[in-house]
Amino acid sequence: KQWYQRRVRAVKKVAEGEDRSRNVIVFGMLEEEEENVDSKVDILMDKLNEKPHTTDCSRIGQKKPGVHRPIRFKVTSSDTVYQILRKAKVLKDVEGFQRVFISPDRSVEERVSRQKLVTKLKSKRAAEPNKQFIIRKGEVVLLSEKKGCVENV
Repeated sequence: KQWYQRRVRAVKKVAEGEDRSRNVIVFGMLEEEEENVDSKVDILMDKLNEKPHTTDCSRIGQKKPGVHRPIRFKVTSSDTVYQILRKAKVLKDVEGFQRVFISPDRSVEERVSRQKLVTKLKSKRAAEPNKQFIIRKGEVVLLSEKKGCVENV
């Protein structure tokens, strides 16, 4: 019976991961009364020069005064998510979108793991400010002088 429960949990975890792989989370978009979330996502994708077919566009979380809830939407494939994430850095130069950030939909475990990596990254950057560190493939790595080269630290 115990092996069966482990197998069921493993299958659920894989199915949930597959489902999340097509989701995108957008942080920092202003929230208004009676807003059309679909049109906000379309405007955002237009700024990125992407035209994906989006579904299930909605705000997530509980409404709180003065807090803008994230937007979650689904696209047709995980490749489309990857394309959107690659272009997300363009938003920092677009008027009205400097404080908008895009990330993949992560599970609770992935969010905790990511937060630990970000904390480690910040401490490395503070300790060695003249070096450039990034997160790549679940590790904090040193960006080398050679373009695109990384070194494990």
